[in-house]
Amino acid sequence: MSKEKIDSAAFLSSLFHYVHDFNYNHIVFEANRYRVSVNLARKSAVYGNADMFYVSVDTKAFAGVMSAINSAIEIAELEGSRQAVIKTPHLERDEQIFQFRLREFGNGKYSLDLSV
Repeated sequence: MSKEKIDSAAFLSSLFHYVHDFNYNHIVFEANRYRVSVNLARKSAVYGNADMFYVSVDTKAFAGVMSAINSAIEIAELEGSRQAVIKTPHLERDEQIFQFRLREFGNGKYSLDLSV
C-alpha cells in the first residue's frame, strides 16, 4: 500500500462488512514495529473453517485504525466489559460489537484477535 494514511472509519466499515458478508468471525491483527497484517478467520460447522489474508500495511499509515480499535478496547476495559463497540457512520448498524484478546510474543510482536 502507499504511504498515505488510511481513513479509519472507511477501512473499519469495509472490513466489518466484508467479514459479515463472507461469514468470517475473527479478525486478527498481527503487528510488529514495521508492519500490521490483517487476517480473517472463520471457525464454523455450517460454513467450514477458513483463513484469509486481508491486508498488510505500514504501521504509520495504519495508526488511525489501530487508535480507533484501541480506544474502543480501553473504554470496554474501563467499563469492566469483554465486549467493545466501534461506531462509524459507514456501518449499516451504526456500530459493531466485538470481543477481543491481545497476545504479546516479545520483541515488539503482538496479536490482537477480534471475535465478531
